[in-house]
Amino acid sequence: MKRINILSEDVRNKIAAGEVIERPASVVKELVENSLDAQADNIIVVIENGGKDLIRVVDNGFGMGYDDAMLAFERHATSKIKTVEDIIHIGSLGFRGEALPSIASVSSLNMVTRTKDEDLASIIEFNNGKLINVSKTSANPGTAIAVRGLFKSLPARRKFLRSSSVEARYILKYLHYQAILYPQVSFKLVMDGRERLVYIATEDRNKRMSDVFGSGFFSDDIIAIEGESGAYKLSGYIFGLEDRHDKLIDAQYTFINGRFISDKTVKHSIKAAYEPFILKTRAWQKGSTPPYILFLDIPAEQIDVNVHPAKLEVRFRENNLVHGLIFETLTRSLRNYEDQKFANARLKFSAFTPPKPTTALERDIFVKNVEVPRYSEYKKEFGKLYQDDVFRGEPAQKQDNIPIYNAAKAESEVQEIFSDLPNDELKYNILLKNEEDYINPWQLHNTYIFIQVEDGLVIIDQHAAHERIIYEKLIHRTAGAPATRQKLIIPLVIDIPPYIALEIKELIEANFELLEKIGFMLKKFSGDSLVIEEIPAELGDFQGGQVFLEILKQLELEMDMNTDFRDSLAKSIACKAAIKANHKLSRREMLALINDLFACHVPYFCPHGRPLILKMPISDFEKKFKRTL
Repeated sequence: MKRINILSEDVRNKIAAGEVIERPASVVKELVENSLDAQADNIIVVIENGGKDLIRVVDNGFGMGYDDAMLAFERHATSKIKTVEDIIHIGSLGFRGEALPSIASVSSLNMVTRTKDEDLASIIEFNNGKLINVSKTSANPGTAIAVRGLFKSLPARRKFLRSSSVEARYILKYLHYQAILYPQVSFKLVMDGRERLVYIATEDRNKRMSDVFGSGFFSDDIIAIEGESGAYKLSGYIFGLEDRHDKLIDAQYTFINGRFISDKTVKHSIKAAYEPFILKTRAWQKGSTPPYILFLDIPAEQIDVNVHPAKLEVRFRENNLVHGLIFETLTRSLRNYEDQKFANARLKFSAFTPPKPTTALERDIFVKNVEVPRYSEYKKEFGKLYQDDVFRGEPAQKQDNIPIYNAAKAESEVQEIFSDLPNDELKYNILLKNEEDYINPWQLHNTYIFIQVEDGLVIIDQHAAHERIIYEKLIHRTAGAPATRQKLIIPLVIDIPPYIALEIKELIEANFELLEKIGFMLKKFSGDSLVIEEIPAELGDFQGGQVFLEILKQLELEMDMNTDFRDSLAKSIACKAAIKANHKLSRREMLALINDLFACHVPYFCPHGRPLILKMPISDFEKKFKRTL
């Protein structure tokens, strides 16, 4: 019996589509890159339902004649390479010759294309891999491709697509990358009949950067960099070490030979360059790498861009050279930046009335010289005191007398969110009958609360506990509980950078009612600005709007992992509103936190599922001190 079969052309195309076409943004990527290779300087992208129903890309590039247009839908057909040697000298964006047949095999595709030398354009139509129409029509020079019903013939693939708003966000991000890379090209995005993004062509890269990231981009703490090593060249922008909690620009982009790439070698070199400066000044959010936008040009024969079907990864032939160029250029730029900050601080400290106050970073650089002890020194000093099993004890026995959630507070809508949390594993008899029975709760490093209970010691992470309390309050408000608000004396205007304004605005506009339930009172947008009149009382010190900007950042991260807006919003607000580590609490505040925590549905885990309580039975102490065997 014959067991080995040659796959049909249709099956082969669908398998190739699975490698190249992951989501609507993949289709946009392939079509736009073909337009750029055709030297188009005006590209229009139209999408409906996040690209799931329609993707249309129109350009004014070279276009194709009839014969080339037909050949373009054959597997491994391309105008970008002809010989084996061409593979290692690739200077175009698309070259594998798989995109068009792959897209045509999983959608209804219509292409209209014409060169400047031809009088009529060619129309070619495919339906799920089958050619259904070839004809002529009148059209402008260039190419227009419409892709409808992506993956409709493959329901198993289509169900893995995210919501329309999430898929649209992927397309938006890709177009922002291309807008940064090609300032000389005009880009327009039309979503569901509305023009949502327009970048006018310019020869000035700085103008395009301001268009994408906002007019205040170059007034920020930014450093323009340039470096080269032989034929390798590096340029771009990195951010300095001033704390930027009030900013929304959080981009970390690397472009290599005109492509957006995520590469481990590049990331490691950037982190290695920043690390000494971050550790020395204690700057930048406890060591996270600041934003950067880098453009790296490498000789085509020194880079392999054919290692990933969707061209998202590259392989360098000289890893050390790339690493060294980035590391040395960034280190030199940051050292010059630090010297300038030192000079500025010296002038300010010496001036009787300085024009501007010194920043925290300038004071750090000028006044302090922080030495960072090496790990080996810590190990020698504390090695003998370390006991790796000090918190390791026998598993606690389950006790059913203290319920994890308060059934009286349970509401059907709220329970939908709480149902999947790990609330059945840890049931400790922690609570005491009277508040006075808690003997002197105290803080360790103003971060952890220690409580003596009947059978041992309980340790609570104060930030995670407060985060859980606020999260559940906000979730109850979405189910109808009244909100406690605080009115701002002066309404606050927040300017959102253009590169994320569209998705943020859509999220907020679609959820105005929910935001009001939680405690925000917002006004409609004017351009890319948002007006805030009232905020939830839990936010406390609003810091002139900085907290709201941090919430927007956190919300963007949450929405990548969770499509439930109310859950993501509650988590984002709770994370930023909760008391932080190193915050001193009075005894009354600690007791209030404990009482509020154990009134929660799930008092043992933070909203992200991390444990917030440790318990040490008295028997563990007795064993450690050899009082019992």
